[in-house]
Amino acid sequence: MNTLAALEHYNSLCDEIDSYMHEENSHLRSNGSDEGLLVERKSALLAKLDSALQRLRAAGPVKSADHAASCEVRKRVLAKIMKLLLLSRESEQLLLKNSVRSMPRFEAQPSPSRLANTYKTHKPAAKAAIKPAPKPESSWVVW
Repeated sequence: MNTLAALEHYNSLCDEIDSYMHEENSHLRSNGSDEGLLVERKSALLAKLDSALQRLRAAGPVKSADHAASCEVRKRVLAKIMKLLLLSRESEQLLLKNSVRSMPRFEAQPSPSRLANTYKTHKPAAKAAIKPAPKPESSWVVW
């Protein structure tokens, strides 16, 4: 298989991954969880991706006659990969947000004795004793 054919195969695989990721993202938006429904399909896509990468490595460098066509395919593939990365990040954020939302919240209820101990150890500072202002000493002061 020549390099151009391997790139075209990789491009079609990127289209398939794109449709899967859009489906996964819409599932996460509507249901709020992954629930493992799409796991088998994801593992199959990962196996296909691995074989496509091996084909690209085995194909070797691009022949000079196919250089212009391969540049166009590479640009399309890179654009799709960037879109897939953004979509993947959004799906990851949805998973994180939904998993945090679904976790039970446990708030500690302080016991009365613990509250009393807290108030004992954190008493406000005692007010400084107010001293009267010293009287001015002068000859005009009458006793």
